[in-house]
Amino acid sequence: MNKLTELFRLIELARSQPQYGYALAGIPKDELSDLAQHHYLVAFIAWQLAANLNAKGAKLNVEKVLELALVHDLGELLGGDISMPYARANPKARKLAKNFEKENLVYLSKFFGPQAAAFRKAGDEIMEPKTDEGLVAKIADYVEATHYKLYMGRLSEGDIHMAEKGLHSKIAKFKDAVAKKEMAEFIVAWGRDLLAARGKEFFESSKNL
Repeated sequence: MNKLTELFRLIELARSQPQYGYALAGIPKDELSDLAQHHYLVAFIAWQLAANLNAKGAKLNVEKVLELALVHDLGELLGGDISMPYARANPKARKLAKNFEKENLVYLSKFFGPQAAAFRKAGDEIMEPKTDEGLVAKIADYVEATHYKLYMGRLSEGDIHMAEKGLHSKIAKFKDAVAKKEMAEFIVAWGRDLLAARGKEFFESSKNL
């Protein structure tokens, strides 16, 4: 418990750590998302994805999904953010950024006291997901990044196709057959809905109207 005050102070810094990878997408400095916003939204999306998959018959540990979503980019608190298009254009830079983020997670684990080993395990899992829960959290990360560009009015058809390609590669790794089937169907509908939503206000494109 004696480490918690320091840990909470550290996590508050996420409020002012911008996701500077978006700068390469042309997002102005004063409009960049910050790490705290991103983590909250990824956790929300991951929670709902997992809950809906379980409602369809999947057997996911929702608590684990949330835990992984909440730590998925925590290493970027100390640097290492890189945009997906640049990462694909420069694989060497992507590898260096990932190694930097991994080292940051090792350092951050010192603030987790008796939970340090569990935090490192979660950090390892979300960097290279091997469980269905880790895959759901990683998918939520892709989904939130795509919705952010939609929110900013910067979402292109190419962005959607790039996200879909990455998402389907993650879905292929699911062990739970129900989760794999339902997630694949969701992503197809999601991509279609995003294409239709571009350039429209929420209540103009909402299916609830």
